[in-house]
Amino acid sequence: MTEPVGVQVGRICPQCEREDSVPLRWGLPGSEDQRLAERGLVALGGCVLLPDEPVLASRSCGLEWGREGDPTADEQALADLLRVQYADVVRALGTGWRREDAAVDDGMQWFVSGEPAQVAVGVDGVGFVLARPQTSWDGGRTDCQPTNGSRFGRDDLLWSPDVIAEVAEAIATRRRRSFRWCRTCRRAHAPESFVGAVGSCRSCASAFADVEV
Repeated sequence: MTEPVGVQVGRICPQCEREDSVPLRWGLPGSEDQRLAERGLVALGGCVLLPDEPVLASRSCGLEWGREGDPTADEQALADLLRVQYADVVRALGTGWRREDAAVDDGMQWFVSGEPAQVAVGVDGVGFVLARPQTSWDGGRTDCQPTNGSRFGRDDLLWSPDVIAEVAEAIATRRRRSFRWCRTCRRAHAPESFVGAVGSCRSCASAFADVEV
């Protein structure tokens, strides 16, 4: 698995409260580590990795902080809205949640997971719904399609996490089946951001195939 580089989205430094932290790499640095550190894409720790060493370093204030498995700001916000611990969210819904701005005010606070987005959860004052996300090609949410029987409450999340996980994975599986591979950037894209006539995503079609999108 490729190690993360660059500013980590959603990781808010507890000291300076800025989203400007990069991965902190431990151990004897290689030439690639040094090159990335010079570009500010990673920070270098000590040569010896001890248990519970921090995994992030703030470029703004220099604080070394964070642990593997810590929630992002959006993931913690989702847990707070659901009135559960983050570990409860992971058991039922998995990780990788990020907040989405709704195209219309439907009374829900929406979060999506996966890249491209594969499953959405909308939270209101009563409970939450699981839905299939549908985003526009520039990343803005245009619609979410709730699945029949996909409304749950806090007790469901706490006591029936396997049921929720099964519904979420079914939604994600159907969503993934619709993805298309761009022959230019060789990445998977949602169908609404794909131009079938040229076999490319909208960004590549606009940049390289002279297609207006």
